[in-house]
Amino acid sequence: MRLLGLRSPGDATDAALDLLDAETLLTDVAAGQRCVAVTLGHAAQMKPAALLALDVRIAQFAAAGMYTLLRFEARLWLHGHHLRLARRHAQSPAVLYALLGRKPLATKLWAASEALHHVHPRALVWLPLESAQAALAASAGPRSNMGWLWDAARPQGPHTTALVGGLRQPVLLDGWSPSPHNPMAHDRLMSLCREGGIGWLARGTDPWQTRERGAPVLSRAARVLQRAVHLSGFGASA
Repeated sequence: MRLLGLRSPGDATDAALDLLDAETLLTDVAAGQRCVAVTLGHAAQMKPAALLALDVRIAQFAAAGMYTLLRFEARLWLHGHHLRLARRHAQSPAVLYALLGRKPLATKLWAASEALHHVHPRALVWLPLESAQAALAASAGPRSNMGWLWDAARPQGPHTTALVGGLRQPVLLDGWSPSPHNPMAHDRLMSLCREGGIGWLARGTDPWQTRERGAPVLSRAARVLQRAVHLSGFGASA
C-alpha cells in the first residue's frame, strides 16, 4: 500500500479544515491512496465526546475516499488506548494505526502492535522504521499487514539494517514539511519516494491557504505540495 496525504495535529476543531485541505490538495491522488493522519497524544482525546467527534471525522474522510491513520504517541499506547480504538473501529477498513516511539521503546512497540493485531487481526499497523531492527529481533518476522514510518526529520539516513536486509513492508515518510524555498530538494525527494515505492504524509508549518485582496488562495507551501503529488506518480495501485 502506498499512501499520500496530510498530517493533522488531531484537534477536533480542525476537522472541517482538514477535510477541505485534503480534498483541495490531494484531489489528484487516487481514492485508494489518499490519507489524513490524526495525531493522538493526550488523554482528553480519549474522552467519550472526543471519540464521538473522531468517529464523525473518520466517516467524513472515508466518504471522501480517504483513509484515516491514527498516530498514537507513546503516552497513549503505553496505557492501552490503541486497543480501545482498534476495537471501536474493527469493522472499518478505512482506519489505519500507527504507534510512535524511539528505539528504546522498540520491544514494547512490537508487543503493542501484536496486542493490536490480536484485537483487530486485519488492521494495518505502522511502526517507526528506526525501531525495525530491534522489533524484528523480538519475533520470527513482521506481519504482512504492517508498515514502517520513516521520520521525515531524517529522511536520508535511517541507519538501520531493515532496508539493507530486504524490507518487504510498505514505508511511509512521516511528517514531511513542504517548504516553498527548496524546490529542487523536494523534487529529488519525491523522485526517490516514487522510485522506492515510498508514500508520504505532509505536515503543514503554515496555513495551506492565505488571502490576497480578500480572496482565499493557496499558499506557496501548498503549491509545493501539489507539485509533490504530481511528481509522486499517483497512478500506482494502492
